[in-house]
Amino acid sequence: MQWWHEARFGMFIHWGVYSVLGRHEWVMENEGISVADYEQLAKRFQPKPNAARAWAKLAKQAGQKYMVLTSKHHEGFCNFDTKLTNYCAPKQGPGRDLVREYVEAARAEGLRFGFYYSLMDWHHADGARCATNEDARKRFVEYTHGLIRELLTNYGKVDVLWYDVSWPLDAQGWESERMNKMVFELQPDIIVNNLLLPGDSRSPERSIAIADDVGLKLEDHFVHALGFPTWASSGQDTSYQSTSTFP
Repeated sequence: MQWWHEARFGMFIHWGVYSVLGRHEWVMENEGISVADYEQLAKRFQPKPNAARAWAKLAKQAGQKYMVLTSKHHEGFCNFDTKLTNYCAPKQGPGRDLVREYVEAARAEGLRFGFYYSLMDWHHADGARCATNEDARKRFVEYTHGLIRELLTNYGKVDVLWYDVSWPLDAQGWESERMNKMVFELQPDIIVNNLLLPGDSRSPERSIAIADDVGLKLEDHFVHALGFPTWASSGQDTSYQSTSTFP
């Protein structure tokens, strides 16, 4: 954790199919867009080549020490190459592995990097059904563990794994003990947040809790300090804030 305590300042990037609409990373849910209709947006998601290089250069210039990218957000779209679904960047509009571009860009600037991963999945057929159907739960858990295995196997050393939104299962349902055992076997030095189990870091949004029930220190926190109501780029955001208001 020493590098984490010393780094303090990093870049967190929300990027996915929702970027096509530019309204909110929750646009699929907020506007009630069906899976079938939303899937069509994946074909239109065609980011310019190596956009991550500019991000990494900006992060370095700003004095940031690490980056975290959404490998898969709630929409279920994988920004990385995977053998487990066709709903991924290389097989849709981008036509290439966006996570690999990001990893290479971060390394080129000497930055540490990590992956955000949403457990919740609005696209997968078992994403909600897993809450009430045991066969669906087993399938979806194996799918989830498989995606995380790919992420932590195919890109060399990874510094951070940032879980998000565990709905609709609890730690037992996700088989989180087994999942994290795999994570640390693949990446012994990785920093993992405490979404479902006690972790290395806590990840509050726009606030800092001085103490919590897992005994983490203040410097262990990973705090989102963005002055907008959305995390992804959105033309609807007008609530610009001074940096003095950030936690």
